[in-house]
Amino acid sequence: MSLAALELAAPAALWGLLAAAPNLVFHLYFRRRRRVLVAFAPLLVESAGLVRSEARFKRLREALSLVLRLLALACAVLALGGLRPAEAVEPPRDLFLVIDADITSVAREADGALRLEHARRLAQGFVLGLPTRAGDDLRTEGQVAVVLAGRAPRLVLAPTDELTRALDTLALPLSPETAAADLEAAVATAAGAASRSARAAVVVLSARPIQAPTLPPHVTWQVVGTGSTREDQGFVDLVVERTADASAYRVRATVRNDAAETRSRSVVVHVGTREIAREDAVLEAGVPLDVTFDVPAPPEALWLRVTLEGEDAYPANDAVAARLAPMPLPSVLVVHDGAVRPYTAAVVEALAAEGLIDGSRGGYVAAAKLAQAGAHDVVIVDGVALPAAGLRPGAYVFLAPLVGTLPFDVGRRVQEPLIWRTARGHPLVEGLDFRKSFVVRGQALAGEGLVPLAWAEGLPVIAEGEREGVRFVVLGLDPEGSALPTQLALPRIVRNAVLRLARAPHVALAPFYRVGEVLRPRTAIPGGPRARIAWTGPEADPVLADGGQGVAAGRVDPEGVAWRVPAGAAGRVTVTTGAEGPAPWTGQTAFLDLETGRSIVPARPEGQAPPPGPARTQTGLRWRRGLLALAVLLLLLDLALLGLARRRAAA
Repeated sequence: MSLAALELAAPAALWGLLAAAPNLVFHLYFRRRRRVLVAFAPLLVESAGLVRSEARFKRLREALSLVLRLLALACAVLALGGLRPAEAVEPPRDLFLVIDADITSVAREADGALRLEHARRLAQGFVLGLPTRAGDDLRTEGQVAVVLAGRAPRLVLAPTDELTRALDTLALPLSPETAAADLEAAVATAAGAASRSARAAVVVLSARPIQAPTLPPHVTWQVVGTGSTREDQGFVDLVVERTADASAYRVRATVRNDAAETRSRSVVVHVGTREIAREDAVLEAGVPLDVTFDVPAPPEALWLRVTLEGEDAYPANDAVAARLAPMPLPSVLVVHDGAVRPYTAAVVEALAAEGLIDGSRGGYVAAAKLAQAGAHDVVIVDGVALPAAGLRPGAYVFLAPLVGTLPFDVGRRVQEPLIWRTARGHPLVEGLDFRKSFVVRGQALAGEGLVPLAWAEGLPVIAEGEREGVRFVVLGLDPEGSALPTQLALPRIVRNAVLRLARAPHVALAPFYRVGEVLRPRTAIPGGPRARIAWTGPEADPVLADGGQGVAAGRVDPEGVAWRVPAGAAGRVTVTTGAEGPAPWTGQTAFLDLETGRSIVPARPEGQAPPPGPARTQTGLRWRRGLLALAVLLLLLDLALLGLARRRAAA
C-alpha cells in the first residue's frame, strides 16, 4: 500500500514526534563522553584489542537502540493520530434537520396522520440512518441538530452525538403554527451552523416549495417531501362592502379546490345564530369560485360566519368571519346664506322621509357659522360662498351659483345650458333626461381631478371629483328661474349625489383585518389614539375556525403611526381606547389569517428516510492496535539489547 493511500484522522498528533529531539541530544552527549574516556584506556590496560572490540559493540548497540526508540515513538504517534487506509472510513458528516411547522402542516394525510407527524417520523429515520461509532452504538459519527421552522426559527435539539437524546427529542409531539412559518429563516439558521462544521448535511422536511440557499462546498443540501395529499377546498379571499344604497352588506367569498378532481361543497352563511343563505358549489380543480350574497344591514352588531360543509384534509380554511356593524344613516348639513332655498329644503326632507338620511343628525347652518357646526357626512352648499376655513376634507354637493372657496375651477357662463349629452352608465346621471328642463343660466366647470358628467354647448356643467381630501359633486345649472326644481332632474341629481358621497365609511373599524394589515380606524374615535387590542382564538370563540389569542397595546389613530396585525392573530377582536381617560371607547372586529396563495398542494412527493446505518468499519481500530503493538515490540527489543550489553560487561 502506498503512502498516498493512507490518511491521519488527527494530524495534530504528529507534534508528538518532537519527543525524538531529547533522545538524539542524550545519545550524542553520552557518545562524546565515552570517546574522551576511551582515549585514556591504553594507559590502563595491557592490550587494546579487547577495548576496540568492546567499543565497536557499544557503538552498534547504541545506534540500534536509538533507531528502535525512534521507531517506537513514530509508531505510537501514528497510532494516536489514527493512521488508516483512506478508503476505509469516510469522514463523519454532521446532520442539520429543518422541520417545517407551517399552518399547512396540519393537513391530514391518507393514513390519518398530520403532515407534521410525517415530518417527525422522517426526522427520526434520518437520525437512525446515521452510522454509529465503532464499539459504541449509542453515539453517532458526527453530530445531529434539529431546527423547527415556526414564526421564528427554534432550535429544538442542539448539536449532539447522543443517539438516545436525539430520538427522545423527536419522540415528543411538535406543535404546528397557527399562521405561516418562516421556512427560509429556519433554513438560513441551519445552513449558517452547518457551514461551521468540517462536513455537514442540511435536510429540510417540508411539503412547501423553497429555494436552495448558498452553501459552501463541504455542506450538502436535500429537501424531502412530508406529504402527498392535496384534498382541500377552502376560502382564499373575503370581501365585505356596503351596497350603494347603504341598506345591506355585499359579501363575496372566494373558494378554491386544490384537489385534482371536481368537488361539491355547500357554502353556508350565518349572521349571528341564524342561517341566512346556503349554496351548493361545484368546484372545479384549481379554479377559484366567487360566491356572492347580500346581507341586510343588522339593527345591531352581529357576527357573519361563512363556512364550508363537508370534510377535507385541511379544515383550517373552511371558515371565515367578519363583524357586521349597524350602518348609520348619513347626516346632511345644508349651508345657506340667511335662508335655505325652498326646493333644497324640500329635497332634504324627502330624503329623510324615505329613510335614506338621518334627519336628527343633520340640519341647516349659515356659512359664517360653518366652522362651529361639527362634522357631517355630506354638506350641501346651497349657492353660497364658503369661507376659506370652512372647506375641510369631506363630502360636498355644490349647487349653482358657484362662488367663494371651491375645490374646482369655474369657467365662462353658459348662455343656453341645454343638456343633450350625459356620461353613459354613470350612476349619478343614469336615467335622467335634462332635455325638457328649461334653464336660464349655467357655469362651465374645470379643474384638476374633475370628471365631467353632463355637457351644454360642449362644456361640462355637471361633474364630480376629488381634490386635496374634498370629494364633491357639482351642479353648474342654476335652479333659480329654471324648471329643474319642478321636475325630477334636481331632486334626482341631489339624491344620487348624497347617496354616492355618503358611501364613505361611517363605522370606525372595518368588518375584518388580515394578518399583516394595519389596524387603522377609518374615522376618528374618542378616547385617544392609544388602544388595548385583544383577540381570542377558536378555543374561546367558535366563530372562527383557526387562530391564536393575545393582548397588545397599539396606536389606532387614523392619521398616526398605526398598529400592524401580527402573524397568527386570528379571531374575535376587541379594541378599547381611553381606558385611563374619562371617555373609553370599545369596538369589535375580526382578524383573519387568510392568504390567497396558501395551499397544501405538495411541492414534491413524500420522501423516504435512509435505511439504518451500520456501525463504522473496524479497519481504523485494527491499524491503531497494530501500530501500538509494534511500538511495544520495538521497546522490548531495545530492552533486550540493554540486557545483552550488561551481561557482556559483567563477563
